[in-house]
Amino acid sequence: MSPNPYPFFTISEKDRPEQIELRTSMLIRIYLKDKNTFVAEAVVEHINAILSFPGFISDIKHRCALRRLSAHWSCLAWIETKHECIN
Repeated sequence: MSPNPYPFFTISEKDRPEQIELRTSMLIRIYLKDKNTFVAEAVVEHINAILSFPGFISDIKHRCALRRLSAHWSCLAWIETKHECIN
């Protein structure tokens, strides 16, 4: 069994950016209830996938905000990893 409790939140090449945005918001809600490294990493992957769609987000401020958000969630994943090692 996969250690990831939410494997159904993987990204497919068939996913549209709107679908990925929706799953990202769902993952954030899940993280608020269950602070888990896998969920935080999935948020980072989803944000980066949104950023990878050419022409989906043309506003540079919006793109920069998403990059900062991705970095923030990377830090949360790192903190959760360290917290899991201690417990």
